[in-house]
Amino acid sequence: MADLITFPARPRSRHARRAYQVHRLAPTGGVLTTCVITARNDGDARRQATGLIAGHHAELWASDRLVAVFGLFETPIATAIRLLPDQPTPER
Repeated sequence: MADLITFPARPRSRHARRAYQVHRLAPTGGVLTTCVITARNDGDARRQATGLIAGHHAELWASDRLVAVFGLFETPIATAIRLLPDQPTPER
């Protein structure tokens, strides 16, 4: 049955642009500012975001996908990650 149905599909123009969000972060991890940019692809968005962050720690997102992280905190947020042993849950 699927071969009987055709969906209209237009190829994406090479000039098509998509929205990205640049979040500048404070050293505490909170968001200082958010800026929406449009770019042709992830590489173009990275180039534009680099000019906007002004040395701050920042993240570049495309919808719900993390594209890039810029800058470093003076102190790391986590130095190691390990699984915790299973703990019994208290009964309520």
